[in-house]
Amino acid sequence: MKFSNFHTHCRFCDGIGEPEEYVKRAIELGFDAIGFSSHSPVHFSTSWNMKWDELKEYVDTINALKEKYKEDIQVYVGIEAEYFSRELVKIAPKFLGVEYTIGSVHFMKSPVTEEYLSVDGPPQEYEAIIRDIYKGDAKAFVKGYYRLIREMVITNPPDIIGHLDLIRKNNKDNMYFDENEQWYKDEVLDTLKVIAESNCILEINTGGIARGYLTTPYPNNWILEQCKILDIPLTLNSDAHNIKYLDTHFEEVVELLRRIGSKKLFTIYNEQWIAREI
Repeated sequence: MKFSNFHTHCRFCDGIGEPEEYVKRAIELGFDAIGFSSHSPVHFSTSWNMKWDELKEYVDTINALKEKYKEDIQVYVGIEAEYFSRELVKIAPKFLGVEYTIGSVHFMKSPVTEEYLSVDGPPQEYEAIIRDIYKGDAKAFVKGYYRLIREMVITNPPDIIGHLDLIRKNNKDNMYFDENEQWYKDEVLDTLKVIAESNCILEINTGGIARGYLTTPYPNNWILEQCKILDIPLTLNSDAHNIKYLDTHFEEVVELLRRIGSKKLFTIYNEQWIAREI
C-alpha cells in the first residue's frame, strides 16, 4: 500500500533538518503525500515550539516545496497545536495557509512554580506534574490528562488527535500507574467514546518506538482494538523528528491492524481526507 505521513517535525521546531530533506526522503520511500506539523507557538518559552515570528516563514517554505515537488508528491502544511484548557485554547485556526491541525496535550501548569511542565519531557517534569499539580496522586493525573483530551475534542476539535496515550512514555514498567487496571481502561474508553462521536481522526503514532521509549505505538494495541469496535477512523504517522524515522515501523503497524480486523487508514490526498484499504 501507499504510505504517507502527516506528523513531521523539522528545523522549525525540535526536528532535525530542512523540510526539503523530508520531502526528498518521502519520495524515495514511495510516499504519495507528506505533511509538516511543527509545534505551534505558545505564550511561554520552550526549547521545542516554533516561535510566533517564524510561522509565516514556515508556511511559505512548505508551500514552496508543495509547488516544487508537485509532480512527485503531495505536500501539506499543518501544525501540531497545543491544548491547555477551555480557558486557554491554542488549537490553531486555519490561518496563513495551514491546512490541517494535530491536537495534542503536552503541557500542564504547576501551581507551585507557575511553569508549564511537559507530560512527555524529562522524567523530573513528569514527577513534578504528579507531585505539584495532583498532590502525588498519579490516578488523578491520568484522569486529568484524559479529561483535557476530551475537552479538546468537544470544544475545539482538531483534524487529527495526536498520540492519545502519550502519558505512557514516562510510565515504564507501570512505575506510576498500572495501565492494566480497569480504572485506567475505563478512562481511556470514556475518551474513545467522545472521539467516536466527533469528526476527528485518531493517529497511530510510532514515534515512541523509534526513539526507544516504547515497544508499541501510541495508542497501545488494546486501544486500537477498541477503536475497531467503535469505528474510529485512524491515520498512521511516525512523528518523525529525523528523516531516518519517516516510515519507522509502518509495515509492522499495518500487520497489527490486519490482525485486529481494521481495514482502512485515512490520508489526505488531493486536499481531501480519504480512506485507503490496507
